Amino acid sequence: MHKPTILVVDDDGPILVLMRSVLREFGFETVTAASGEEAIAAAREARPGLVLLDRHMPGMNGDEVIRALRASDGSHMPILMLSGEPLTRRELAALGADGAITKPFDVVELVKQIRTYLAPAAASE
Repeated sequence: MHKPTILVVDDDGPILVLMRSVLREFGFETVTAASGEEAIAAAREARPGLVLLDRHMPGMNGDEVIRALRASDGSHMPILMLSGEPLTRRELAALGADGAITKPFDVVELVKQIRTYLAPAAASE
């Protein structure tokens, strides 16, 4: 059984290190990107099962990354926004995101949400 790959996108280096470590502890493979441009390239190469995406980044922000990923990727990989402010279902739908994690987040809740979004993909394999 292969471990699901999660692409973590955040311009904050320590957050990327922390997320990689935490997700590995819970049995996930991780790929990280520190910018929107890196995220798009990493998504094409790694074909992750899920993307955790910081909304507020310099240059290409999370909203723009979602639009680019959705336009270039025929499949519908789940994308969870990482945001300092809560997002409504309507805002998420308008962005093309599947869900949101509000920072600061609880690790157990984060992993629970990730597993919820990965479950349909795992069931279809």
